[in-house]
Amino acid sequence: MKYLTVFLFIAGLLIISCRKDSFITGSNAALHTSDDTLHFDTVFTSVGSVTGSFIIYNDNGQKLRLDKVMLSGGAASFFKINVDGTVGPEADNVEIDANDSIYVFVSVKIDPSAADLPFVVQDSIGIQYNGNKKWVQLEAWGQNANFIRSSLITGNQTWTNNRPYVIVGGVQIDTTATLTIQKGCKVYLHADAPFIVDGTLLVNGEQYDSTRVIFRGDRLDDPYRDFPAGWPGIIFRGKAKTIFCSMLSLRMPTRALFQLSLL
Repeated sequence: MKYLTVFLFIAGLLIISCRKDSFITGSNAALHTSDDTLHFDTVFTSVGSVTGSFIIYNDNGQKLRLDKVMLSGGAASFFKINVDGTVGPEADNVEIDANDSIYVFVSVKIDPSAADLPFVVQDSIGIQYNGNKKWVQLEAWGQNANFIRSSLITGNQTWTNNRPYVIVGGVQIDTTATLTIQKGCKVYLHADAPFIVDGTLLVNGEQYDSTRVIFRGDRLDDPYRDFPAGWPGIIFRGKAKTIFCSMLSLRMPTRALFQLSLL
């Protein structure tokens, strides 16, 4: 009797093990994703986004084989995917162990266009398994911008409000130069981009949201958009002239050095 009990126990373990190692093939196989939609906040053209992700869960007691995980837009899509280590636009025969899950990583890089206003780019990721299809929608706000890279401003220069300005590597106003910034202009600065004023900075903002002049970091995704020390700040040196403005909105890092004189 003792040997029979041991035998039945071992046989049961083998049956369970074999079941977990086999693939579930029925159309009623259970699968769900952690998100139905991935949304990317404003992505400046020619600059890649942060990497988003979602999880595909196999809710079955057996292994599940995904026939395809693919971008609907294929290789022409603005979006890029990485499915459990396989770079897209398509991954085939992806296996998920019983009651396990895999990650799908998503990023987006938008090509410049002639548009000044923000625009939306969309795509979707299709998941095919056992004759079923499931979709995760992708959406990103694109924005063309004026890119300033490690620039020294000389003479008199005006920044308009047609497109935002994205500063990478820093900008410096020379001692004899004047930079005038029109109302409604938005200035986004990278983590390596101090705004150094050795000359004159004239900011013509107004009180309304649409006419304020905004200085802030270029990380617009949560939670980084509200973190302090996202960019080095506005730094006045030597005989720099005071900022003149009616309404200026600043999201400044805690270590920034700046002075403001409001009209």
